[in-house]
Amino acid sequence: MVTSLLLDDGSVDPSVRLLAYANLIRVLHSEINRDDNLAPIIIAYLRGLRLFPEYRDTTVMYLDSIEVSGHSQFDDLMKSEVTALLDDLLRPKND
Repeated sequence: MVTSLLLDDGSVDPSVRLLAYANLIRVLHSEINRDDNLAPIIIAYLRGLRLFPEYRDTTVMYLDSIEVSGHSQFDDLMKSEVTALLDDLLRPKND
């Protein structure tokens, strides 16, 4: 039984963050591969990836594998979001 998600120093248990990241990647991947995927959901999941900078290497590799096709406003927004997220993740850590 989990009694606290926080460690003694007040930080979040790393295993909880790992599971949250893994779940986010899993639901993002699932939504992207649905025949009836919804761009607003995908965009929200993409934005959520910013909360996990400690996994930037795997996030960048995953984002590099995503191809957004189409030319709707949502498709354009998804393309912009992926580009912005990659820019953020690839920016040197001391900026």
